[in-house]
Amino acid sequence: MNDMRDVSQRPKKVDLKQLVQFLIEFIKHPVHKISTLPDWNWPSLFVVQVLLAVVSGSLAGLIKLNFYRIASGMILMPIISTIAALLLALFLYYYFQFFENRTEDYRKIFTLVILSSIPFYLFQVLSEYFAPVTLIGFAFTALLAIVGLCENFNVSRKRAYQLIGILVVLVLAAWILNRATA
Repeated sequence: MNDMRDVSQRPKKVDLKQLVQFLIEFIKHPVHKISTLPDWNWPSLFVVQVLLAVVSGSLAGLIKLNFYRIASGMILMPIISTIAALLLALFLYYYFQFFENRTEDYRKIFTLVILSSIPFYLFQVLSEYFAPVTLIGFAFTALLAIVGLCENFNVSRKRAYQLIGILVVLVLAAWILNRATA
């Protein structure tokens, strides 16, 4: 059995200025940036994930001027979205294990999930006024995930479309169910 511990010499601290600069460049050139994932350490990944969720959730609450939505955006959104990102990365990790017969770095997969979700977070802010805009953000997220899977993990384009297509159908079904019960 191979020892899969992370023994690289990456620094364990977070350079917030560098992360913000990367995110600004990512927003300017998302397809180019998703094609070559940064080699961030775990603390940096969690800072980016939580930062994106807090900013998105808080801004969405501020747009509605609702204290509970702001608090939810600052507390619940980071927890729920981080768990969802970890689970999606785990799903992709085991996808590679079972269907591609190879092992990929979980941290690299998690990086792809976080970065490809940036359009979702950006569009999520506007969803308070027009709920379907969330689906537009998710569509961009799906396209970035397809590019990231193809470019970083050598997944065939057809297989990437199938894999992400399944996730899109699940998210769409959950969104419709959520709208129907709201």
